[in-house]
Amino acid sequence: MNFIHGNGPRKDICAKCGVERGLVSEIEAKNLYSNEVANARLNLVSRRWAPFFWIGILWTAWILFIKNVEIWNWVILGLLIIFTLLLPPFLIVTSAKHSAKIDDVTPEYKRPKGH
Repeated sequence: MNFIHGNGPRKDICAKCGVERGLVSEIEAKNLYSNEVANARLNLVSRRWAPFFWIGILWTAWILFIKNVEIWNWVILGLLIIFTLLLPPFLIVTSAKHSAKIDDVTPEYKRPKGH
């Protein structure tokens, strides 16, 4: 869907490269994402995968600092284990919602006949 449609030497070139090299106009490349769309998609993807980043930071903090604190080390370890085990099922359950949000941001594109 991200390639220039049709036959000939330009058919295997992505729409963005085709516009940059002058092979097609922006009107012909309907599937070319604008900067606003690219930023919105990046925002959605980064929000989706941010919990893995934070879990990694929290595990690192627990290993380096918190496990030496006598009162809180077992409580925080238990919470980290629970959050780590609940994150993959949560991402699986919310994958349809994420796909719907990505589709809302993506501009509509109709394939030409024959493709």
